Amino acid sequence: MEGTGDKAKGKVREIKGRVTGDEAEEARGQGEQLRGEVKGKVGRARRKVSGKAEELSGKAKQKIA
Repeated sequence: MEGTGDKAKGKVREIKGRVTGDEAEEARGQGEQLRGEVKGKVGRARRKVSGKAEELSGKAKQKIA
């Protein structure tokens, strides 16, 4: 699952920033979490598109044969 590591690291970094009062570290953690979310969504979309492409390719081959 794409992005899971980024989300986990980001959460830890955000909490570290919150505990230490480091707003920049907290913001970097939030950014990492967002990057993880985006990676996950892109990965799901890529798999969905790939599946549809394979499906259409199979249909096209059937019509040709």
